[in-house]
Amino acid sequence: MPSIRQTWQNLITLSDNQIGLAGLAFLTGILSAGLITLFRLAIELPLVTFFPISSPEDYEGLTQHSRSILLLAGGALLILIFYWLPPERRSVGVTHVLQRMERHQGYLPARNLILQWVAAAIAIISGHSAGREGPAIHMGAGTGSLIGQHTNIAHHRLRILAGAGVASAISASFNTPMAGVIFAMEVVLLEYSIRGFIPIILASVAGAIVSRAVFGHETAFDVPALNLTSLWEIPYILLLGVAAGLVSAGYIYAVKGFQKLGHAPLVIRWGGLTLATLAISWWLPEILGIGYDTVNEALNGQVIFTSLLLLLIAKLVLSAWAAAVSFPAGLIGPVLFIGAALGGLMGQLSVWLVPDYPVSIGFYTMLGMGAMMGAVLRAPLAALVALLELTANPNIIMPAMLAIVIASIVVSEVFKLPSVFSVQLGGNAQYQAPNPVRQMLRNTWVAQAMQHSVIEVNRHLGREAAGFILQRDPSWLLIADEDLLIRPAAVAEALETNSDSETVDLLAIPADRQVAGKISLKANLQDALDLMQEGQLQWLIVYRDERRHEFAGVVSRDDINSYYQYQPDTSS
Repeated sequence: MPSIRQTWQNLITLSDNQIGLAGLAFLTGILSAGLITLFRLAIELPLVTFFPISSPEDYEGLTQHSRSILLLAGGALLILIFYWLPPERRSVGVTHVLQRMERHQGYLPARNLILQWVAAAIAIISGHSAGREGPAIHMGAGTGSLIGQHTNIAHHRLRILAGAGVASAISASFNTPMAGVIFAMEVVLLEYSIRGFIPIILASVAGAIVSRAVFGHETAFDVPALNLTSLWEIPYILLLGVAAGLVSAGYIYAVKGFQKLGHAPLVIRWGGLTLATLAISWWLPEILGIGYDTVNEALNGQVIFTSLLLLLIAKLVLSAWAAAVSFPAGLIGPVLFIGAALGGLMGQLSVWLVPDYPVSIGFYTMLGMGAMMGAVLRAPLAALVALLELTANPNIIMPAMLAIVIASIVVSEVFKLPSVFSVQLGGNAQYQAPNPVRQMLRNTWVAQAMQHSVIEVNRHLGREAAGFILQRDPSWLLIADEDLLIRPAAVAEALETNSDSETVDLLAIPADRQVAGKISLKANLQDALDLMQEGQLQWLIVYRDERRHEFAGVVSRDDINSYYQYQPDTSS
C-alpha cells in the first residue's frame, strides 16, 4: 500500500493529474493576489497618510518642493540598493519572468521577488513615471514558482503554476479575470493548451475574489458609457489603429535607442531618468506615478488637447527610458496611459472635425488603450478581452478588434518590430527565443516518453532470479550502482553458455552495454535532451527520488525523437 508521501507525489507533484495541479493553482491565485494587495496598500497608504492629497495618484496636489524631494530620494535609494547587488540579483520584472521561464524551467528565486516588491514600491511612491502591473506579474509568477518548488513539482507543471500566478496578478490588478488568463498564456507561456487552461482559470478567479474583497468590484478605470454611433466611424477607427501602430513603433524604437545607455553606470542610467522626470514634472506633474487618475479624466474628456499631446510625448520618453535601462517598475501602465492620451486626442479631433456628430471621446480613449497594449506587448487577444471586461460592453468588441489588429499589423509587418519585451531581452545572452519544437519538448513530462519495461538488477545475478526476470520480458536491465544498461538477450545467452554457474556477472559476460546518465522524474523532455547533448549520451536513467535511489524507468534519444515526430499535438 503506498505511503502518504507516495500518494502525494502521485497526485500532486510527479504526475499529470489535473486535480492536484488545480488545487495548487488556486492556492497560487490566493497567495499571489494577497501579495499584490499588500503591494498596492504599501504604495497607497503612505501617500494618503503622510501627504495632504485626495488620492494616492494625486501628485498634482503636492507642492513642487515635495515632488522634487520624493523623486530625488526615491531615485537615490534605488541606486544605492541596486549598486551593492551582484548582476544576477538585480533582475526583476516581466523580462526576468520570461528569461526564467525559457532558460530555467520557471524556477524564480525568492530574493529577486522580494527585491521587486521593495524596489517597485519605492519607485512608484517616489513618483517615477512607471506602472505596477509589470512588478505584479513578477510577484505572481514568483509566488506560483515558489509554491511549485516547495512541493517539488515536475518542471512542466511548475511552468503552469508560474503562469497561474501571472493570471492572478493581472486579474487582481485590473479586476479582469479573463484578460489575466489570456495574458498568461499569450505572453508568458506562449501557448494555449487545455492542460494549462483549468489551473490558470482557477488562479485568475482566485485573484479576482481577493481583489474584490479588498478593493471592491470597480475596475481599474472609471469607464463612461461607450458606443459606436454609426458604421461611418469605421474609417476613423482604422485611422486610430494606424496612429496607434505608429506611436507603438515609436515607443519600441525609443526603447531601442535608450538601450545605448545600457553599459553606462547605474548613476547615469537611473539618475538621469530621475532628473528627467523631475524636470518634466515641473510643468507636467500628471506624468508622475501610475497616472490612472489622468487616464480617467481622459476617458471623460476632461483633459485638453494640448495637454494630452504633451503628456503622450513625455510619458513615451520616460517610460521607454525606464524600460530600456531595466528600471524596477512596469511599462504596461504607461503604455495604457499613452494609448489613452492618443485615443483622447483622436476623440477630441473628431469633435472639431464634425462638431454636430455625437462622438464619445471615452470610446476612442478606450480603443487607443487597447490598440497600444496589443501592439506594444504583442498581446492582441489579451488587449481585446481587457477592453471587454473593463467596459462590460460587448459593443466595443468589433471596433476594438479592428483598431488592435491594424495597430499590430503596422508594428509587426510595416516596421518589422517584435514585442517590447523581446526588445528588452534582445541583448541578453542568456535568453534564447523559443521555437515550436523546443516549446513542445519543454512542456512534455519525461514520463511521456519513458520506457517502463526496465528492471533494475544487481551485478551478480542468480540463475533462478535471472530466469524469473527474463520471464517478465523486460526491454532492458539496469545494473544497479553502475549506470549501465544491458540487453536481456545477453543474460539469456550467458545462462545457456554457462549452464554450470549459479550466478552471472553482468559486467563480465559479452554484451553491448549502454552508458546512461541520470535525470529526475521532475524533468521534461527538453531537460533530458539538453543533458544528453551535454554528456554525449544516448540514454538516461530516470529516478523518482535520486537520493533514495527510487528507479522509475529509462529514456533514450530515440524515444524523444519518436515522441515529437509521431505523437499528436498535445497543445490543442
